[in-house]
Amino acid sequence: MNQNVKLPLPPYLGAAYYPEDWPEDEIDYDIAKMKEAGITAARIGEFAWKKMEPKPGQYDFGWLHKVVDKLGEAGIAVVMGTPTATPPKWLSNLHPDVMTINAGDRPASHGGRRHCCSNNPNYQKYSAKIVEAMAKEFGDDLAIIGWQIDNEIYAWDGCYCPHCQSQFREMLREKYKTIDALNEAWNLNLFSQAYDDFSEIPAPRDAWHNPHLRQEWMIFANDSHIRYVHMQADILHKYVKTGVPIGTDTMPFNGMDYRRLNEKLDVVQFNHYNEPQNEWQVCLWFDYLRQMRAHPFWNTETQTCWNGSTEIGQSIKPDGWCRVNSFLPLALGGEANMYWIWRTHWAGHELSHGSVLDASGRPMHTFGEVQQTSELFAKTADFINNTRVAAEVGFHYTSRNWNMHNTQTMVAGAANEKIPGFYKPLCDLGVRVDVIDACEDLSKYKMIVSPMMMTLEEGNLPARMEEWVKNGGVWVVGPLSDIRNAIGARYQHKPFGMLEELTGAKWLYGIPDREKRITATCTACGEALGSELWYDIWDEAPENTLAVVHGGHSAIDGKACIVERKVGQGRVILLGTFPDYNALKKLYAHALENAGVAYGASEGQLMVVPRAGETTSGLILVEYAGAGAAYTLDHPMRDIVAEKTVEGRLEIPPYGILVLEELKN
Repeated sequence: MNQNVKLPLPPYLGAAYYPEDWPEDEIDYDIAKMKEAGITAARIGEFAWKKMEPKPGQYDFGWLHKVVDKLGEAGIAVVMGTPTATPPKWLSNLHPDVMTINAGDRPASHGGRRHCCSNNPNYQKYSAKIVEAMAKEFGDDLAIIGWQIDNEIYAWDGCYCPHCQSQFREMLREKYKTIDALNEAWNLNLFSQAYDDFSEIPAPRDAWHNPHLRQEWMIFANDSHIRYVHMQADILHKYVKTGVPIGTDTMPFNGMDYRRLNEKLDVVQFNHYNEPQNEWQVCLWFDYLRQMRAHPFWNTETQTCWNGSTEIGQSIKPDGWCRVNSFLPLALGGEANMYWIWRTHWAGHELSHGSVLDASGRPMHTFGEVQQTSELFAKTADFINNTRVAAEVGFHYTSRNWNMHNTQTMVAGAANEKIPGFYKPLCDLGVRVDVIDACEDLSKYKMIVSPMMMTLEEGNLPARMEEWVKNGGVWVVGPLSDIRNAIGARYQHKPFGMLEELTGAKWLYGIPDREKRITATCTACGEALGSELWYDIWDEAPENTLAVVHGGHSAIDGKACIVERKVGQGRVILLGTFPDYNALKKLYAHALENAGVAYGASEGQLMVVPRAGETTSGLILVEYAGAGAAYTLDHPMRDIVAEKTVEGRLEIPPYGILVLEELKN
């Protein structure tokens, strides 16, 4: 281990580096180019199990030490990955049962990633051995600033091997206690589906399986990965020196309970490949991730230009987009942005992916933007490191509801993909939100939006929401919310779990409308809401009605579809449909005014991020759409990047970034 290491401080600009793919004499060249680009961190090791352990129990870390030492000597920090996502062929030769089995009973073959079952005892045994060997070898290495467990671990459809099916049945037995209790909870008298014993319960291979079975299967499959990650975390925590955070890089799929996943981890890690047209959507994830741990999250993967595997399905990105895409994680609460990949692979998988260097070692066209990003990180480092994002609005987004929509979506077209549409208008009003799960503390918020929360039965949320509203909170409840219990069953004697009882409003009907036969208009202004897909119809007095429906059927014509009720010192807005973007902005503005949350200083598509710390505070403005925007300050502030005082109306160019600090007295 090299003791002559002087590592950079956060925020980190990094890249994934695979020295095992290149001749050893290329390493010095790569490191020199990293320094030229302004790269301060390198992720290594995550796919190199075969090179670390060429034969069972025979470890070779000499080559990896050379890389870590060279990076450390150059002042480039290392994030070390455990290589368990790509087991070597000798493992499947020794133990063929380690391979995952798909719904059609076909085992995976060697040559992909994550092709071994996380519940298989042989895979677990050899995974634990390589992780422990690595931890002993590198746990106190001064060049390593963090660890990454595995890679993008997620269940997708799950594994159908005997180990998984057996453990799934045991999970059901532990949860429901008796088979009669399970039969009753799932209503298995329907279609004669009832079981006489837990051993009879199948893994859900067919689309027409009971939706409660499918939901429990997805939760079980992702929980299996959580246990597997936690097993590695326990090993690493024994050997890794104190203060070096351990995480696992996740993706924008919420079927896994990320709060529970990160309970044994120290830093939340996240990979995304958003593009200019959906750049705003990744901000929802950043607003979500920063709630998981006190440590700022790391954006461990994104592209410099385009994504691609064996072919490129994207186009060139506009000038400035790379810089904005790289800075948004920092603006929204992170302390690292890392590119996949440093140098494009020269053969094999993903050799068409964008990078910092081409496979030939020459800089890509975005190399200059990477350098600009590094300079921006350096200029804003003190402000970023000494402040945290400040938000007064919460936005519910939970793993259980994600799985419920995936296994029993109520209305075609109203699936998880619709949820970001409730997020964007808030952002474009200049409001920062914390995206929260059902367990998050509510006391710090003046307003909470709960879109498409099919079930509220998590974390004692109904009781806590009632108390929060009665104490003055403004709750905007989106459509298709509170209509199912925790396992996805409907309530037998009422349409909602709590909303009627809480508000006193009377619900009449729930109406699907995928062909736009119904229109809805605002009662105050008469403008159309541009709504679609679903309408909750309420029997409500005019003074509590914000929108009414027309057409569709005589039984609903003129009835309320959006209701506002005062509850204690607060209020609840029952949003019974999917309004278009402009209508939703107006409804949010009304709610924000009642909640006492400031908004409206921004023009255009602008991420507005208030930040506060013990010694300083300020505001970050990021134009994310490439169209230009404006923001009006009500008092002068210091522009950290331009090193000048600014005030009044600020014109922000396409992909412009402003980091503004309160003036010192």
